[in-house]
Amino acid sequence: MIPYCASMIVPVQITDAMLVSCTVPEPAPGETEWNAATAYTVGQVAIRTTTHHKYKRLVAGTTPALPEADIVNWLDIGATLKWVQFDRKIGTQTTGPSPLTTVLRGGSAEGLALLELQGQTARVRQYDKAITDPAKVLVFERTIDLDGLVVTDVYDWMFGTSEQKLNAVITDLPGQYTSGDIEVTITSSGTVGIGVLAVGRSHSIGAVAYGAGAGIINRGKVNKDGFGGREWRQGDWASRVTLPVIAERFDFPRIHRLLAKQRSTPCIYIGSELAEMEPLIVYGVYRDAYITVSNYSILSYNLDIEGLSNT
Repeated sequence: MIPYCASMIVPVQITDAMLVSCTVPEPAPGETEWNAATAYTVGQVAIRTTTHHKYKRLVAGTTPALPEADIVNWLDIGATLKWVQFDRKIGTQTTGPSPLTTVLRGGSAEGLALLELQGQTARVRQYDKAITDPAKVLVFERTIDLDGLVVTDVYDWMFGTSEQKLNAVITDLPGQYTSGDIEVTITSSGTVGIGVLAVGRSHSIGAVAYGAGAGIINRGKVNKDGFGGREWRQGDWASRVTLPVIAERFDFPRIHRLLAKQRSTPCIYIGSELAEMEPLIVYGVYRDAYITVSNYSILSYNLDIEGLSNT
């Protein structure tokens, strides 16, 4: 018996042309756009709307050089609030008041991943044309409940506390609409957020057999204080997922080529789309993959995937 289908989403790099709109502005509240005439003090942060990055001042003063080209005076500290959802990093979020709506024109895409979520519902809509076109037709819509509480008995149903579902994936978008828009809306009674919004082609990589697992790589460490004492210093952590995969023998060449091509590309690997199997969704890079032809009709392999770091 094969319990779960396995797939991977190869995300495209989102560009200015692909981002149609977002309810989070740039600069966002609290962000200040860089100005060549401003005398900055050490530690001040300015953003550039052309690069969509934030820069921290290292040396006090005024310099005409653009921050992205002036590494002596400026330190790149990451994406602006609006663009954090596309920075391909775990542990950062685009946040704002509800509803938070982002519209993308990502070309042909069957897969969409929403990771490190904060909110109560996520709604995904896809149109055959631009969202501003009066002749557009809604070709896909799905609303995902982000309450991660798994109800197993009457007590859970009556008294269980709501838990935030962090990750949601869709692997069946109609990819034939290459010029249409995808609208993602996160809603809640308060602040909402998206850590990673990724779209791209979705690929089947077989089926996950029994024995799949998800763990945590803890990057904290014990430090000595110099007086014989030892203390724990918290560090980043990362997900680690192991997927034992089986597939039909005729799929050997396709899967081998796919894994080889994406060997250095962070992808979203999906061991299962069932709500209770959410930990089997990981955004990362696999370590190695050795495919064995188990018998005349079946091949098997293990994917050991290390997720991108969380903070």
